[in-house]
Amino acid sequence: MKSERLLAMLLLLQSKGRLPAREIADSLEVSERTVYRDLDSLSAAGVPVHAERGARGGIVLADGYRRALTQFREDEIRALFVSAGDNLADIGLGENLSRALEKLIGALPDAQRRAAEHARRRIRFDPRRWKQPAPPVAHLATLRRAASDDHSIRLQYRDRDGKVTERRVDPFGLVSKAGVWYLVARYGAEMRVFRADRILGLDMTRERFERPADFDLDTFWKTWTSDFERRTPGFFVTLDVAPEAIEDITAYWEYELLGDARNGAKRRGWKSMRLAFSSHEAALASVLTWGRRVRLVEPPQLRAAVVSRAREAIRLYGRK
Repeated sequence: MKSERLLAMLLLLQSKGRLPAREIADSLEVSERTVYRDLDSLSAAGVPVHAERGARGGIVLADGYRRALTQFREDEIRALFVSAGDNLADIGLGENLSRALEKLIGALPDAQRRAAEHARRRIRFDPRRWKQPAPPVAHLATLRRAASDDHSIRLQYRDRDGKVTERRVDPFGLVSKAGVWYLVARYGAEMRVFRADRILGLDMTRERFERPADFDLDTFWKTWTSDFERRTPGFFVTLDVAPEAIEDITAYWEYELLGDARNGAKRRGWKSMRLAFSSHEAALASVLTWGRRVRLVEPPQLRAAVVSRAREAIRLYGRK
C-alpha cells in the first residue's frame, strides 16, 4: 500500500538523512519514478524532504525533522523497547506493537539500535500469576474497540455471588491489574468496574455515548482502587510456615516475617508470619489448602472455623 511505502521511505530517511533515489528504490522494490512521486506526496503532506542534484545528491530529509529520534538517550530507548507486550496482545494490539517497534528500530542510528536490541533481549515482563487462566481475549478486543469508538455495549455478566444479569453499559476504558482485566464503564448514572473474565456474552451496539470531557482513566482508577481497599480491610492471620512452603506462600500473599517459629526442635526451620487476606473466607480456604505445611496461630475464630470445616469434610467423605 502507498501509505506503508511512504512511511517506510520516511523511516529510511530518518535513519540516514540522505539517500540516492536508486538506493531507496531498491530497498522498497519500486522504480525511481515511483520514489520521486512519493517524494512529491511527502512534500505535499508537509514533510521537509527534497531532492538534490550532483555527485553527493539524493533524497534529503531536513536535519531538524530527524532530531526527534536522534536525540533519544540510550536509557530512554531501553525504556521504550522494554514493554509488556502480553497485555497489548490480550486486547488485540500485540501485532501492532511489534510492527511499530520494528519500524521505529529501523529508523534509529546504529548506537541507539544496539541499545534497543540489548534491552529487548535482556528484560521480559510477564504479568500472569502461575497457573492463572488465560484472559478472555475475544471479549477484550471487542471491549477495546467499543471504548475506543465510544459505542455502548450489552453484556451478560456473572457477579461474585454467581448471579447472572444482562446490562447495557458505556465502556470508558480497560485496566489490567496483576494479570486480571477490568472494564471501567458507566451503568445508568453510576461508574462501575467489571471483571472481564466474568463477562459471559458481549454485543457492541450501534449507539454511541458521550464521554465526559473531564474523565481521566488513570485518575479514576487510582481513586477507585484506594476506595475499594479502604472499604475492604484485610483479614490478618498469624501462621507458622514450614520451610518448603515459604516460597509458595510469600510469592503471592502480602506478609510480614515475624521471625523463627516458637515450635521447638521438631519444627526446625519454620517461620512465623503475619499474612493479610481479603476476607475470613479467603483465609479459611487457603489455610485448609496448605494443610500440614502451616500451623495456624491466630485468630482463634479462624482456628474454630478450620476445625468445623474439617469435621464437615470427615462426615462427608469419611463414610464407608
